[in-house]
Amino acid sequence: MNMSIKLNGKASIRYLFTVAALFCVYYIYLYFSRCGKILFDDFIGKPRPNFFCVNFVGGLANHMFQYAFGYAMAESRNSQLIVQRTNMLTKYFDISSNTFEDHGYNSETCWCFRTRENDKNCGYDEGMDRLPLNDLSIIGYVQSWKYWRKNENKLRKLFTFNDNITIEAQNQLRSILTQKNIKITQDQVIVGVHIRNGDYTRKFGGYGYNIAPKEYIFSAMKYFKERFINPFFIVCTNEVIWTKRVLSGMTDVYISEGNSAPVDMALLSLTNHTIMTVGTYGWMVAWLTRGITIYYKYPYVQGSEFASQFHSNYSDHFYPGWIAME
Repeated sequence: MNMSIKLNGKASIRYLFTVAALFCVYYIYLYFSRCGKILFDDFIGKPRPNFFCVNFVGGLANHMFQYAFGYAMAESRNSQLIVQRTNMLTKYFDISSNTFEDHGYNSETCWCFRTRENDKNCGYDEGMDRLPLNDLSIIGYVQSWKYWRKNENKLRKLFTFNDNITIEAQNQLRSILTQKNIKITQDQVIVGVHIRNGDYTRKFGGYGYNIAPKEYIFSAMKYFKERFINPFFIVCTNEVIWTKRVLSGMTDVYISEGNSAPVDMALLSLTNHTIMTVGTYGWMVAWLTRGITIYYKYPYVQGSEFASQFHSNYSDHFYPGWIAME
């Protein structure tokens, strides 16, 4: 027996109207439960700071890009950058949280502000500098150094790893060099290598991410071998099996395993120069290290969705003076 119930035209309209009305009531409830106090304070003219919100998403390096962008924008706008207590950056660096609760407002107050989305995540949008000087919320990865070029020295200090991470990285570096019988001298050059591979192909391949082939890694190593006497390479990677297979038999290479993301980044930043492949993690390693940096010339597949996130000139994303190689 067919037990399905069919609604007539009027009943369907009443049903849809009821659903829409309930949705509107729920939306109004959410809005005023989150925004009521700040709206009331503004209504009565109570002084308060302007707020700047960034949608922190992704891994460690993504968060670093988003914080750097937010820090620079908040400073230029004389605003308070909101950083939740649970943000990973407060655990790894000398970065303090700054929440809406600290200012007496609901934790979801970012929801109340005008939202602007970053269309080119790996490009520089000049329009960001012309946004109204009031409360604002930004969605996007904002992976251009140009946003925070005036704040670079301050950000380098903020992106100093905490003592526990720094000490662990320093101890590991000493252990690696002792194990390889390498003495630290003025002429000894150590190159940090970050190889991003596995998740790019398994998770993001269809989006248009490229991975650097082994030939690129050999070429980048050759670059340093031709310029320095007996450089030593410390490698961190998210694809240990592939990396060991590619670099097997090289006595001037050490592949680090088992570290957390911040310890690996801190370890690589203690080296003199950097070979990065693709991705923001290697980018931040190179920026922290401040030596010669080699990066893979083709980070995306031509015509892909990921390619649309860059301007035609890579200079918005890759740092000045870094060397592209294929």
